Amino acid sequence: MDDELLTNPDLLKYWALIRGETKSKLTITDLMSMSIHVTAFEVLPRSQSAIYWTDGFTQLVMDGKTYEPFPDLVQDSLPGFTEEKGIGNDTIDFTVSNVDNATRIMAMSGQLDKAKLNILLVILNPYDSTELYNQLLFSGFIENFECTVNPFSEVNEMKVTVNSVYQRLDRTPKTLAANSVYQSYYPGDAIMSLLGQVNKEDKVWRYN
Repeated sequence: MDDELLTNPDLLKYWALIRGETKSKLTITDLMSMSIHVTAFEVLPRSQSAIYWTDGFTQLVMDGKTYEPFPDLVQDSLPGFTEEKGIGNDTIDFTVSNVDNATRIMAMSGQLDKAKLNILLVILNPYDSTELYNQLLFSGFIENFECTVNPFSEVNEMKVTVNSVYQRLDRTPKTLAANSVYQSYYPGDAIMSLLGQVNKEDKVWRYN
């Protein structure tokens, strides 16, 4: 998140309104504590139009696309995301509730299988609910759905399993950086072989 967002006049004004103190620049912790962020989901099926959702209460227009306020994200079901300097190969699960019949039918009939899913963090203007900033948190491909519907206990939930892009491609960092693969592109360049020696677990490096 850049300084332009953290020094946004509307955000600073809202901070002063709800916290009773004046700041010239917010921290990321300050920003996330103001409850002005939502999660946006972009579902890109292989054989039909894209679907745009937000877990906010109102429609969200962003980059010319309208995100509908559905479904409800079950609290704490979406895992935390961390920024890493490497290739991730993770699978995530999250649960949504209040799923309508049309969406449930699409999911369980296979229409959304292997659809690409982008999950974005969106910071909203607290005064008009327009988007101030968005950041891609995760991108992957839908692996499967698990629906739970019980009219007696009023449970209507759907668990979504999403594989990361690299898992969908069935690649791992070791394969992508294999010396033989690298040398097929750059013959004679043994950098990947050298890195393999540098990163060996039994190596102890000292600085004298």
